[in-house]
Amino acid sequence: MPIGLQPNSPYTLFLIFILLLLSVDPGTEAKLAFLKSFLLTTRETVRTFQSGWEGWHAAMSEFFSTWGNR
Repeated sequence: MPIGLQPNSPYTLFLIFILLLLSVDPGTEAKLAFLKSFLLTTRETVRTFQSGWEGWHAAMSEFFSTWGNR
């Protein structure tokens, strides 16, 4: 069975909405490009923060495990 647009899918309604916006406002493509850039930057920031937090947690865990052995 080929995968296509399904009439009751919320994704289909979203796609129709985006296509309607693109046809009505010529600046929509630039706005969507900015939104994509913003979301990608936010994702990388969260990943960096998560990595730093995990490193800090590992360092603190090691510090407190050695501190308890004194």
